[in-house]
Amino acid sequence: IAFAAGQVSSFVTRYGEWQSGNRKRKDSNPPKLNADTGCYPALYKGQCYKLHGFDQVELKVFDGKNWVWTIVQITGLRERHQVATNKMMSPSLIIKDRYCHLSVPFACKPEKRNPETNVTAVDLGLNTTATVAVVTHDGTVIHRDFIHLGRDIDRRDKRLKSVSKRASKTMGRGGKLHKGFCSNTYQKCKRINNQISHIVSKRIVGIAEKFNSEAIVFENLKGWKPKGGRKRSNLKQRFHGWLKAKIRDFTETKWAELGGKVIDVVAAYTSKLAFDGSGTVKRNKKNYSLATFPSGKQFNADLNGAYNIGARGVLKLTRRNDSEGRSSKKPGRPPRSWACLCDLWTSGSSKLA
Repeated sequence: IAFAAGQVSSFVTRYGEWQSGNRKRKDSNPPKLNADTGCYPALYKGQCYKLHGFDQVELKVFDGKNWVWTIVQITGLRERHQVATNKMMSPSLIIKDRYCHLSVPFACKPEKRNPETNVTAVDLGLNTTATVAVVTHDGTVIHRDFIHLGRDIDRRDKRLKSVSKRASKTMGRGGKLHKGFCSNTYQKCKRINNQISHIVSKRIVGIAEKFNSEAIVFENLKGWKPKGGRKRSNLKQRFHGWLKAKIRDFTETKWAELGGKVIDVVAAYTSKLAFDGSGTVKRNKKNYSLATFPSGKQFNADLNGAYNIGARGVLKLTRRNDSEGRSSKKPGRPPRSWACLCDLWTSGSSKLA
């Protein structure tokens, strides 16, 4: 009700400004009241719906003359109703095209966790969607994994490439595209992106749950803007398809439901510094995912970044109010936020790698 009142109030305000002459252009059309805003009615228990187990639900609907109760079979369920601590809230009736379904929210109260002394570090990249490493507090890497849905990414990019071909045929030279051009294709690509993000985030949370990690660690990439590649390169297009924010948000939502937390660390020099402390790595020009350490050792650049992300996550958890270790105030030394995996070996373990 409050949302609908806000929509009407906004329309009245905008229409009043239009009538008073406060317009961007003199010939601008008056604002319209849009009813399709994605807000759906909530059904209250006993008055609008009656739940009979998890097989069928009884809904009160209007048949054109009277409000009558009708029985609807439940065809699909998830797992939230099986958790005893979850509380079911009032469902919403979602209407889309010719179909409708019930969206049932749950208030989740996860049990208090007793995690192990490790973190799950995630490096989100272009060559590999997500590189995962489980790092303990003493700097031991107990698990690593590469998550890359190449088939789905190719499926999305193929559709986007078809848009440019159709646009060149439609516009010609100096032409313009009409409003909503290839909107169905863009919607399909958006759904593919959501599917990729859900699959990747689910696998990340599964790894963290398997090793009972204390937290999932990501790079803080908020506000980061890509630089364009060489002329006629597809690097800029690949950056547009980088799902860094979506994967992180989906992971945080899934992990919070299990009682875990997600932390962000400084992204600077995670892949540029060698995890063994030997210095700055050199990227292979032909194979950018391959890094060469100053010692001559060749290593996967994304995995090297995941190791350093895990180390920074451990230091952020264990030394939040502690001044020992790296000091950003000492001249001639890198700041504390540029920690590498080797810093955990010297401070938390008697074994040096």
